[in-house]
Amino acid sequence: MDKVKVYHYSKCVTCRRSIDILSKEHELELRDIFKERLSKDEIRDIIAQAGVSARELVRRKSKAYKDIINGNYTDEEIIEMMSNDPSLIERPIIIMGGKVFIRPRLEKVE
Repeated sequence: MDKVKVYHYSKCVTCRRSIDILSKEHELELRDIFKERLSKDEIRDIIAQAGVSARELVRRKSKAYKDIINGNYTDEEIIEMMSNDPSLIERPIIIMGGKVFIRPRLEKVE
């Protein structure tokens, strides 16, 4: 059985719910992105694997969301911001079977 990677925030209800559901059928490799931040390279890899832009990885509930989305920032600048402030990253990020799911509805995973 392949491990499922879950990038999460331990205080996030959506993350905890996802972990509870996934842990019933999968072995999980958990990483709290607030305790162990993602590097710029890791963020770039997630973006590339998911086939999204840096803007699409910005957490919609973040206070800075509108500023970032409407700002004239490059993807590299957004990646830099996310590596410095994990609250800007949409979560959870689930990597399963070579696919990346960003804050998925769990019925879509698998």
